[in-house]
Order: sequence, then C-alpha cells, then structure tokens
Amino acid sequence: MVDPGFNDIAAALTDNFGTTVLAVEEGNKIPFVRVEADAVARVARFLRDEPTLAFDFLMYVTAVDYPEEEKLTLLYHYFSYRHEYSLLVKADVPRHGAEVPTISHLYAAADWLEREVYDLFGVKFRDHPNLTRIVTPEGFEGHPLLKDFANDDYVPFPDWKPEK
Repeated sequence: MVDPGFNDIAAALTDNFGTTVLAVEEGNKIPFVRVEADAVARVARFLRDEPTLAFDFLMYVTAVDYPEEEKLTLLYHYFSYRHEYSLLVKADVPRHGAEVPTISHLYAAADWLEREVYDLFGVKFRDHPNLTRIVTPEGFEGHPLLKDFANDDYVPFPDWKPEK
C-alpha cells in the first residue's frame, strides 16, 4: 500500500469536511490541519477509520495558551503505524469556558490526556466519562498552565517538613 502523503490526507479531510477544515499547512516540522473545535471528534473518527489513513495511535493531546488573542489552541497529534506517518490537528477555543467533544471513546489514551488538558488549561471535554483533575490535588483552584495563572498563596503540602 502506498503511504499517504500530506496533500492526500489534507485533500481527504477537505473533501469529507469541507469548510470545517479551516487551514492546511505543511509546517516546518509537522504538517497540520486546523479544524473547527466542534468537529474534533468527527475528524478523529475519520482519521482512525478511513483505511487509506488509518491513524491508529493518538500520541498526545495538549494546548497552547495565547492570552493576547484570548484563545487556546488544542493540539491532537496522531500517528499511523500502517503508513508510518504523523499528523497534527489543531482547533482554537476560547481561553475561558471552552468545551469540545471528547475523543476518549475513539482512543483510550485520550481519557487521561483530556483530563490533563482539563486540569491544566480548563478545557471541558463534552461526554468524557471521568473528567476530573489528574495532575493537581483535590481542591486546587485555577488552571496552572494558563499564562496569567497566579496562585502565590497555594501550599501543596502544608504539613510537610523536610528531613534533617
């Protein structure tokens, strides 16, 4: 089977999702497509289930904070073992109150990865089976990877004393 090139992948996505695909860029290192945030689950299913693409592995889900633009960019990095090819899918969401569909029913790794993004950036993943904090302790307020996060009063272990 011929490995799909980035242009073929981008064309398949554009053909199937039309204007939902907002941008296609080969990038400097990792080619990416930018999609509407509400389409991330539909795009993920297509990337996984389309035999000519077969993106069977979710490498990571994370976010980048752009406070000056009042947005976060979600990053979904997929890999196809069959074709030995990776693809980055980006989706922009508001910095506060963002909500996107989960892909945890499509990729098992998304369960923990989405919880991490929720915990550290505050993005809610609609229909996630267990959207709870995973990095910060219970009762923690705020999202520490937002660039304007400031919680100087927080003491993670108030009873801890260093050994002498």
